[in-house]
Amino acid sequence: MTRAFTFVAAFLLAGAAHAAAPQAADPVYFWDLKPRSLRLLVASPQVMVTRTKTGWDAYCRCPVALTPAEIPSVMKKAIVAVEDKRYFDHNGVDVLSLLSVLKGGLSRGGSTIPMQLLKNLVFHDLRGSDALTRLERKGAEVWYAGLFDEAVGKEELLAAYLNQIEFGGRDIVGLYRASRHYFRKEPKDLTLYEAALLAGMVQAPARFNPLKERTRERAHERALLVLKLMAEQGKITEKERRRAEQAGARPGVLPEFRIQPQAFTEWVVQGWGEKYVQPGETVRFFVTLNPRFQHLAERHLDELEKAGSIPSSYDVGAVMMAPNGRVQAMVGSTDWSERQFNNAVKASVQAGSTAKLPLLIAACESGKTPESRVIDLPITGNWPANGTLGYKGQTTLREAFASSRNAAAVRLAKEIGVDKVAEASRRIGIEPGSANDPSFVLGSYSTNVMTMTGAYAAVANGGYEVKPSGVLAVIDGRGQVRADFLTVIRTRVIPEKCIQPTHAMLREVVRSGTGRAATLKRWSAYGKTGTTTGNADAWFVGWSEERVLGIWMGRRRGDDGPTLAGAGAPAAYFRRVANATNEWAAHQRSLDERSAAVAHTERQIDPRKIVDWFSTLGHAMKAPDSQSAKDILFKDKRT
Repeated sequence: MTRAFTFVAAFLLAGAAHAAAPQAADPVYFWDLKPRSLRLLVASPQVMVTRTKTGWDAYCRCPVALTPAEIPSVMKKAIVAVEDKRYFDHNGVDVLSLLSVLKGGLSRGGSTIPMQLLKNLVFHDLRGSDALTRLERKGAEVWYAGLFDEAVGKEELLAAYLNQIEFGGRDIVGLYRASRHYFRKEPKDLTLYEAALLAGMVQAPARFNPLKERTRERAHERALLVLKLMAEQGKITEKERRRAEQAGARPGVLPEFRIQPQAFTEWVVQGWGEKYVQPGETVRFFVTLNPRFQHLAERHLDELEKAGSIPSSYDVGAVMMAPNGRVQAMVGSTDWSERQFNNAVKASVQAGSTAKLPLLIAACESGKTPESRVIDLPITGNWPANGTLGYKGQTTLREAFASSRNAAAVRLAKEIGVDKVAEASRRIGIEPGSANDPSFVLGSYSTNVMTMTGAYAAVANGGYEVKPSGVLAVIDGRGQVRADFLTVIRTRVIPEKCIQPTHAMLREVVRSGTGRAATLKRWSAYGKTGTTTGNADAWFVGWSEERVLGIWMGRRRGDDGPTLAGAGAPAAYFRRVANATNEWAAHQRSLDERSAAVAHTERQIDPRKIVDWFSTLGHAMKAPDSQSAKDILFKDKRT
């Protein structure tokens, strides 16, 4: 009776807190967010940030988000069989299991998949003076599971659960990483036995680890139990169960999926930690990082290094973001384990000819078109120099920009007004330094990869301001939303009339100019190369489809050796990464279309449903026997 009272008290307290939620002054909680926001967050990685007495401790929970269509049927059946057998029948809380718990019949707590997902996404591994107690947390899980289940939908919620559950510590979060770690294969290739083994691990990953000698037999026995449950529940036949037991595991040959998110994690902590994390707290930051894109960004850099395309004397910084500024991948250095310095945001370097972008905008605003004639001749002596190009005299703005003619750029800046070019720079997020010196259009000022990538994103998105961000929402130990960046405010900074001409000239750079090495297989690419004096810095910044990528390669001070230009390794890196991410995105769109068949339509959630449900639960708890309780609980389903 005591156990029943304490649990009921806990979730009634949670309900009382929710009842007051409509008041404007009250805080917003995770489960109060709109359904589409919840669906975004449940598929997102999280950076866990702890503020200690001496500094910060942070790590990334970086699962690869699989869509419902990417998760094999055998895995869905296995996890439901062992973790929540009535998952597709209840509304977030399995009332029969809960009644057994309240009467002392079960020791595991009767947590459904929605309840477990809430625990993992909101309450797990958080601490602080206002963190929920275990009892309060259980009450909150019970109370809000119904809302969560309604908001996200069964198929998407099951996928989110398999994406976010831990299969063995911080580095093996989610089904994708577990499949690659334990069986060296994609989830779609899992056998029935392998799916059962992974499903069995969820209860205690260390206890049922199939790779450790001392736990291997225990893991096998657990897999057999899952197969037995699947057969008993009608999810597989007895014949399928026996075949699976005999077949066992069949490991593949794929390498383990690994990424280095430390640069991104550090950026999040330094950008948002001070404001949102109090001393002694651990707070969860839902972030914009895409582990697949991060992996591709790292892999193609590694391949270029091994091929000798990047001299050992050069370091690297790269940023990939969506056109709205949400950062999807970040490379801080060629090897974070050796050089823990984030070149993507901390390296203050010259921009080279990537700085000519604002000149195009200002030229368009002053009435110039891609076919306008410009003068490509030195102003004094041999300045500005065009390198090996020489001077062309008269040419079009399109050709001058595509070929990166410095003399034409400086003359054009002086013609339309250096102050106007500087003003255009600031509108897209670039601080050009002294606006009185026309050489700033050649990139003589200091900037960083994040800034330049954001500037090009403002052109890619149709002319709207970009404020690079890595955080979607900040959630504390009580599930309260301390910050919500889910809505991107659109402020126009480039006239609409200038978007198409600017796109055309950036496209020409790749089609016939200095960026030819960035040409893609099947997609259009837009961008600009940049190289500074003495080849100290080499750049390519551009975009294709819905991804903007900035890459800087810079020689370390005091190092000699081969040199780079933006038209070389940076453009080649862009080509490799853009091809790979575009191919993945195209594949993902086809999967999304398949998943749409089971997608959950957004609708308004009525908390009164949950209140009515608890009233019914109260009556069921007073029933004299379990059959009477079932009759009360499921009376609506019989009519």
